[in-house]
Amino acid sequence: MRRTGRNRALLATGTLLGALMGVASAAVPAHAADGVCTGAASVPNGSTGRHFVYPINVANNTIYCYLQSGHTGPGVRALQKNMNSCYGKKLELDGIFGSDTRNALRDVQSRIGAAVDGVYGRETLTKMKWARYSNETGAKYDCV
Repeated sequence: MRRTGRNRALLATGTLLGALMGVASAAVPAHAADGVCTGAASVPNGSTGRHFVYPINVANNTIYCYLQSGHTGPGVRALQKNMNSCYGKKLELDGIFGSDTRNALRDVQSRIGAAVDGVYGRETLTKMKWARYSNETGAKYDCV
């Protein structure tokens, strides 16, 4: 078929309609809507004198974000530290989501009953235990 302006317009319209009807939705993972965890934040645990450290999406200041192979930064480091603290992993806290981090995450996901896909997102966040740290000393208190 010759690519004319009209044919390109029809192709674009068909692609758009397919996406709106859900035909193309499988190509974009659900977790991608949350954005990448580009930072980490200390979140107080009520008035207990303790806090959690979560990966966060800095752009919209939320813990609802995702991490996968190839990502780097403080969000990855927070995930690595938590898997070491609460799940006995021995990951280097390098902030690089490489094969060791992916394999550790897959093991944790299988232990907590989350989808074993090696991608950190909402389901993994809510099912994981998270380390609580003392506000005064910074030492790990427990995992809840």
